[in-house]
Amino acid sequence: MTAMSPTAAVHQDSGLVVLSTGDVRIPVHPQSGAARAPLRADQTYQAPTGTADLREAVAGRVAAAGGQVDPTQVLVAPGARLAIYAVLATLLNDGGEVLLPTPYWASYPELVKRSGGSIVALPAQVGDGRIDLDTLEAHRTPRTRVLVVNSPRNPDGAVTPAEDLAAATAWAERHGITVLCDEVYRGVACTADPAPSILDVLPHLPDHCVVVDGLSKSHALAGLRAGWAITAGGLTRRVAAVASHLLGGTSTAVQSIAADILRDGEAIQAGIGKVLADQLVLARRRLAELPGVSCPEPGGGIFLFPNLTGWLADHAPEQARRDLTGWLRDKHRITVVDGAAFGAPGHIRLSFALPAEQLDEGLTRLGSALADATACQKG
Repeated sequence: MTAMSPTAAVHQDSGLVVLSTGDVRIPVHPQSGAARAPLRADQTYQAPTGTADLREAVAGRVAAAGGQVDPTQVLVAPGARLAIYAVLATLLNDGGEVLLPTPYWASYPELVKRSGGSIVALPAQVGDGRIDLDTLEAHRTPRTRVLVVNSPRNPDGAVTPAEDLAAATAWAERHGITVLCDEVYRGVACTADPAPSILDVLPHLPDHCVVVDGLSKSHALAGLRAGWAITAGGLTRRVAAVASHLLGGTSTAVQSIAADILRDGEAIQAGIGKVLADQLVLARRRLAELPGVSCPEPGGGIFLFPNLTGWLADHAPEQARRDLTGWLRDKHRITVVDGAAFGAPGHIRLSFALPAEQLDEGLTRLGSALADATACQKG
């Protein structure tokens, strides 16, 4: 049986401090009146690509950021994950390969596999989102169909520079490869500047590019399950055809709420960014105090991805070397995600998009766990 997503099981017992979540958990929405009540009138099926209202709102959001897309280029899905799945299922039906920089979102290998393809992991530095064309060329084969650019990247927040994004897009076009730009963390405004998007790097979205986004991270609405893919040219029709069978459509009520949020959610987005910016500074300072731990500064997103290989080599007890996340969970009552799930063993992923008290207690427990083990080793 396939293992559950590392962030799927978050309802733990009350003694655990959970730092492993993949969504924004800071309290920014009012408890009532924040969203339209569910529509209870008789409902017809909506178009598989989404309501005109929401597609126009997505296009308007792109335009407000300086880009340009037509609403007909937008495919709405029940979350960005299923938008990605629809795209991959369209492009990999002949068993093609996907170039995937490491570290990568833990669900990508499974989504690729279930779409009929296989991943080719690209070596990269944690914390560095640059794309090396020589590396791409060395791993390209006649079966290469897709290059994934996740920026800011899950799990380490690395950002791909605009010049690399443009160069990789041109390289992919020469070789008939689709660039899948996963931007679900781009709207989290915790840094001074948003990560570059292909939608503002180039005047128009090329036919061989796809942009995926949603409301889960940028507006702290993971449970709403509202995401979308933006495509161009013939790919738009192909993905829409697959989505009509694979997804069927997205809830009318969800789409209505999402359209309202996109039009009126700037204050929410700004409020999230301010809180996260402060918590990022706090979390990085706390991690910097830990023995044998280094952590790159994320360029965006909601995660920190500290490297514990030094601590594991010099200070860790045998149990922690065998199962670091299990040792932290069972002995120190804290949950993080093992970096091996992202192709980077020796690291852990933790979220700083949490209530301040939860984040503080989790970092305290993590610090105590590492410091106590270090003291025991020295003793």
